[in-house]
Amino acid sequence: MTQAQKTAKAKFKQAIAYRQKTGVSLKEAFAHIYGKKKVGAVKKKSAPKKKVAKKKVAKKKVAKKVVRKKVAKKKLTKIDYDKRYQANKPGKRKSASGNTYYENRPNRSDKGKLLGIGSIALERYQKILKEIDNREFILEKNKEYKNSLVNTYGLKSYVSNLNKSKAYIKELKTHAKELKKSI
Repeated sequence: MTQAQKTAKAKFKQAIAYRQKTGVSLKEAFAHIYGKKKVGAVKKKSAPKKKVAKKKVAKKKVAKKVVRKKVAKKKLTKIDYDKRYQANKPGKRKSASGNTYYENRPNRSDKGKLLGIGSIALERYQKILKEIDNREFILEKNKEYKNSLVNTYGLKSYVSNLNKSKAYIKELKTHAKELKKSI
């Protein structure tokens, strides 16, 4: 090693020691060891700035926007969509592409009939209408044979049965209205 290399090595060790002691950058540590005052970019002197008159500008009125809070919607899963459909029974199926496959799992929808819509609800609606007709017919017959029923079962029993059947008919009618909405 030459003498210049030895001095460079010694100064490098001094710079590292100074850097560890003070926490300055390596460049500043070398500047300190070699005796330079400050290290960094040299700033150029700028010419004095002329004052420029500012133009008067009318302030714009900004209307504040009303921000509505967004309610987080529940993300529907595949299971949620499957619940809307009546499931087909396990067995032989045909895919959209025309291939045949077998479904062994129960309660797989495969886009069957929609629940609550279509023939199921229509059948239920028709059954309720028939039930209403039967109950009203029985009610009219009971009114016709009032005297014989009162003599047999008593007045209180007759009146309570009459009120119960009227209430049941009213309930069936409201149920039929709700079913008709879903069809």
